[in-house]
Amino acid sequence: MSKYQYFSLGNNSYKPWIAVTLGYKKTSRVTSPSIALLDSGADVCLCSTDIGIWLGIPFDKKSRVTLIAANKTKFQTIKETITLYACGKKYECPFYFSDSLPPVTLVILGQKGFFGH
Repeated sequence: MSKYQYFSLGNNSYKPWIAVTLGYKKTSRVTSPSIALLDSGADVCLCSTDIGIWLGIPFDKKSRVTLIAANKTKFQTIKETITLYACGKKYECPFYFSDSLPPVTLVILGQKGFFGH
């Protein structure tokens, strides 16, 4: 796997961020480029529900999945496979969409989905 640079988003905390674009085959919608946090401690890939709504994912027809954060907090998600464009490559990845992500971290790339490639 490539080595990624660490950047600060202005809070003196350096983390591995990469540029990504997300797409949804069923609507042919693709986001503008944004940044995603590489989180090798995350089991899965996570994304803001707002991005999923913009992509046209029909959340009202999907079942909720409860996940547990590292701090033992439970939060609700909805799973959907989307297209991830990152580092010059294209991946079909399962993402868990949630309203509970921090505002600065709208996309998190985890083990299943990103690191698994």
